[in-house]
Amino acid sequence: MDLISKIEDLKNFGIDLKLESSEMEVFYVKSMKYFFDEKDLLFCRQVSDLELEISDEVEPIATVFVKDSVLRIIPLGEDPYSVLMEVLEFVANLHKPTIALFKGIEESTGKPPVSKASLVSHEEPEEDSDDDFDDEWI
Repeated sequence: MDLISKIEDLKNFGIDLKLESSEMEVFYVKSMKYFFDEKDLLFCRQVSDLELEISDEVEPIATVFVKDSVLRIIPLGEDPYSVLMEVLEFVANLHKPTIALFKGIEESTGKPPVSKASLVSHEEPEEDSDDDFDDEWI
């Protein structure tokens, strides 16, 4: 059995994220989109509220989606290993913070978060440089 066949098993079994609502699923997928947007060699396109397509510079690599709180990966290219590793990194490092962020926003506003403005970046903020200031007048 080759790597692609093994990864296709994730489509059949997936990772149970134990998300409590459909709003939480949408928030989780949006958070993954922002995570993938920060990657240099991978490109992410949100196909629907619950589905992402990850590609490299040449071709689609994999589809990542959440359905009924289960995260699944469908390989589309020859080597989906990089996407699998990035998804596992997200789940391992950012699953609990993403859930906590969702619940915190929901408690403070009384409604589920739905906009990009409500998401917190997973990176350190960039420092302003003088070059940016010089270009602002244009």
